[in-house]
Amino acid sequence: MKHVFLVNKFSLKSKTNQVRAIVEEVCKKRNIDYIIEQNSEEESTEDILKRYQDTKDIIIAIGGDGTINRVLNGIAGTQNVLGYIPYGTGNDFYRVNRELLTEEINKIDLVRINEKYFINTACFGIDADIANSDEIVHSKLIPKKQRYNMSLIYHFLKYKAKQMTVDVHSDITKGEFTTVIVCNGRYYGGGYKVAPHSTLDDGLVDVYLVNKTSKPNMAKVIMSIKSGAHEKAKIVKKLQTDKLTIASPTPISSNIDGEKLTANEFNIEVIPKGIDVYYNQPLIDDILEEDKKLSLRRKK
Repeated sequence: MKHVFLVNKFSLKSKTNQVRAIVEEVCKKRNIDYIIEQNSEEESTEDILKRYQDTKDIIIAIGGDGTINRVLNGIAGTQNVLGYIPYGTGNDFYRVNRELLTEEINKIDLVRINEKYFINTACFGIDADIANSDEIVHSKLIPKKQRYNMSLIYHFLKYKAKQMTVDVHSDITKGEFTTVIVCNGRYYGGGYKVAPHSTLDDGLVDVYLVNKTSKPNMAKVIMSIKSGAHEKAKIVKKLQTDKLTIASPTPISSNIDGEKLTANEFNIEVIPKGIDVYYNQPLIDDILEEDKKLSLRRKK
């Protein structure tokens, strides 16, 4: 199996060449059979992945959760294995993997949402508005660790609950919701522990419904998510299912693993152990450590 590193130049930007050089150096030291691919204005991530539809390689996304999601959608249904080097703002999929994955190649659940796929979380309502706020979440003027919090504050002050219908095997809940969150993994928003007991391979998603509430109550729930204590809140309803539908009378936006998706209806279904994930912490550590050293040397 080749290690195919896919560099996202649009998220790495000025660090693109540095990261490419580090990956090459680390792979040579570790005697890894590798290829480095890079997207561009002329060739998108999707275009690159089409060349690997009939291979059996480890496709390693270098970027954030959104980059991982685009690679996931490009290789779903193939024999390729999903890998990653966490270079994003939130890196929430990396967090859950450090807690749950024990093998180098791990079979985990894949979740279909309409014609797309995700492996970590899909959120609707205020959480989607926060995550989709590109001008804040990707702002160079705000430290990475504070971008989600800044977006949270901005949308909290202006937010209005959204009308949604949630159908879980004909058990229908209809009303105005502050947020609805569908979790395969455990984290979102750069470390908020939204699904503290979720696993990646049980064939189920954990679903959290948060009803419309006052701003003070909303603030309490949001803050309790940081530690995973929100499951005890009265306005939070938790479900587990392998299939559900979320609908709205008007189009609403969701955020699936860092990517925006807008529709009137979202049909969500778990594909048990539908994707293989490559987890190599020593390789990740080597690349990130070399990047840190090189960045520090260049600042001097």
